[in-house]
Amino acid sequence: MADRLTAPKRRNMVVGAIAAALLTAVVTGSPARSAFAQAGSTAQAGSTGGQSPLQTRLGRSEAAAVEKHIATLHRELRITPLQEPLWQALTAAMRDNVVQLDSVYAQRRQQYGSMSAVEDLKSYGVVQQVHARNVQSLIGPFQSLYDSFSDSQKKAADETLRTFTDNAVRDQR
Repeated sequence: MADRLTAPKRRNMVVGAIAAALLTAVVTGSPARSAFAQAGSTAQAGSTGGQSPLQTRLGRSEAAAVEKHIATLHRELRITPLQEPLWQALTAAMRDNVVQLDSVYAQRRQQYGSMSAVEDLKSYGVVQQVHARNVQSLIGPFQSLYDSFSDSQKKAADETLRTFTDNAVRDQR
């Protein structure tokens, strides 16, 4: 079947898979998963006191886990100084997505014990809608970055993100 796909269609499929893997790696990677699994990891009261918005929303350890995933991706993708502005656009979207998804999970946690089965299903639907919207928001910035990659970087990106996706799928079972 892959032989029937044109090069642009194959590239779009790869980019879509990579975008999903990026979000999955950052949002559901095992260290970051605790950001959504633990009650009380939502916004801290008071001023940010010099903290990043991500740290303010998630807490210090969860924000550090997200930043560790981002740093790992930076290293694995071999981002060059010329690609850094494209990388920064992508990571801004990734961080924003983490905060958005954490907010939805926090709201779900707050209401979970008192939700009816129908409300629970609707709440789950909201989580899935936000997740899908977040994946879509990564495609543009990642496409720009991916288009700037050398052939060896593209190969590294494909392999790295396939590994992240494989691990995320295995962890969900």
